[in-house]
Amino acid sequence: MTKGNSMKNRILILTIIFSFCCVLANAQNHVIDDSKNLRYLFIITGDTGTFKDGKLTLNGTPIVTFTYLGTTREVGHFLVDTFVEMWDKNPSTYNTNPPSGTLSVLDKKGHANAVIAVSNPVSTLNSITFDARVLEGKLPASFNASSLFLKLNVTEKLQTQN
Repeated sequence: MTKGNSMKNRILILTIIFSFCCVLANAQNHVIDDSKNLRYLFIITGDTGTFKDGKLTLNGTPIVTFTYLGTTREVGHFLVDTFVEMWDKNPSTYNTNPPSGTLSVLDKKGHANAVIAVSNPVSTLNSITFDARVLEGKLPASFNASSLFLKLNVTEKLQTQN
């Protein structure tokens, strides 16, 4: 091996070591910033419900439960009208491109699951109605106990309502 090749090999090895150290330093200083990706799972349960003419109504739903899907686990709940208020802060996001979720229902014949796209929620004290479109599965016209599972990005961290 000549002196020129030996020097080139040393430079190559030092370059590789330096690059590896830079990668490690960046990895150690990398902090995950969840503030730009506030993703939550919302669960809306109902005692009864109906699906007719593109409208999904869940009755007996005074509370919406949520869990944060970021690097920390946070859970909470609030009244159904607070959920609608949160939705109304992002109508162009949610109503222009309706999010999809899973509705799991129980009826007299057993259970059913359907993937649905929902938009334009309206609430009363104990019910919520969405414009809804079934993407997969079937929904009975009326049903008993149900749970709607929706993953949504929101603009600010949510707080539980006391």
